[in-house]
Amino acid sequence: MLRLKIPRDWLLVLFLVIIVCLFLNLALPCFLSGFWGTYVVQPVIWGLLVFFILRLPRYKGAGKLRLRSLLIKLAAGIAIFQIYLTLIAGFFEKFGRSPNSFTPKGIVINLVFVATSLAGIELSRAWLINRRARKPSTLLPVFIALLFTYFSLPPGQIPKISSSLEVVTEFLGSTFLPTFMENLLASFLALWGGALPALTYRGIIQAFNWFCPVLPDLNWLMKAFTGIIVPVVGLVIIQEISLAKSHLARYRRQTGKGLTGWLITSIGMVIMFWFFLGVFPVHPTVIFTGSMRPAIEVGDVVIVARVNPKLLKVGDVVQFRLKEKTIPTVHRIIDTRREGNKLLYITKGDANNYPDTEPVHPEQVTGKQVFIIPKAGWASIAVKQLLSKG
Repeated sequence: MLRLKIPRDWLLVLFLVIIVCLFLNLALPCFLSGFWGTYVVQPVIWGLLVFFILRLPRYKGAGKLRLRSLLIKLAAGIAIFQIYLTLIAGFFEKFGRSPNSFTPKGIVINLVFVATSLAGIELSRAWLINRRARKPSTLLPVFIALLFTYFSLPPGQIPKISSSLEVVTEFLGSTFLPTFMENLLASFLALWGGALPALTYRGIIQAFNWFCPVLPDLNWLMKAFTGIIVPVVGLVIIQEISLAKSHLARYRRQTGKGLTGWLITSIGMVIMFWFFLGVFPVHPTVIFTGSMRPAIEVGDVVIVARVNPKLLKVGDVVQFRLKEKTIPTVHRIIDTRREGNKLLYITKGDANNYPDTEPVHPEQVTGKQVFIIPKAGWASIAVKQLLSKG
């Protein structure tokens, strides 16, 4: 029987990190909130953790020593490019003033707060990974990344089980996945180069977020794009370079391909998930009724593209969502009329004898038909009928 031997000191440090994070996130705010709890007690606790980690024996990571300087440069470049991409996105969205204080006293207080927490997290991350990972490993950095991601999220931001799909999707895209990818990249930097490359990457990101007086105010889609794409690309680059410069040829073949494939598959699944949720400007809709026959049959999939409602005209097939209906409707515009300054659309299914009872408002239009995939939605209809019977 195969037994997994886990060193006691590793379990002790893991337990200590979990206790510290739970205390700071859950217990401390209950009895000491505000300035003293946040900017005095937290830095002291993180400082004690740093002191404890530095007293422990040092362990060499999976990469060679000369790889560390290269990883530090790459980590800095990835962080700067991520900030650059965020700034570019801000020009397409908008900017807002930072909520942090920029008085000399406020800068010093925030600097101590950020530096101690960052040092505590990254030194403990690197020690936990390097104590166990003498050779390239995927499982341990992913586990450590998930652990620190969970403790990085304020409890109030995590959706409840009863939350709607839209709320969960927004949380995953704007908060969880960017935080996880940042921690995952930091974990692999710690695996190959120790704490310094991870500190460099996250330190530059945190410095921008905390000490830039004007920050991009992005919607959750832009946050998801900038917070996921750059770390993913950076992670693939780091892994490929680190494996290429290591002497572990067998692990270069196995671990490198495994991680790259895992990342590509994960990002592909996220993109497909967002596509079917209608996150992108183009999304699919399954037709469940025959109101648009013969142009659109039951089971067809209509590809719908977002469009400025002002550009719609009579004859266009549009998708719109009424408040009292959970499933969007796909019908044709047969006429328009005005109510005051607002243009309304009169719609009708091609197979229906009469127009729809209510006119469609521009804000109810979710897109215009651009393409039809015949019979591609029958699997979705079958699953829905099966679930409704159950």
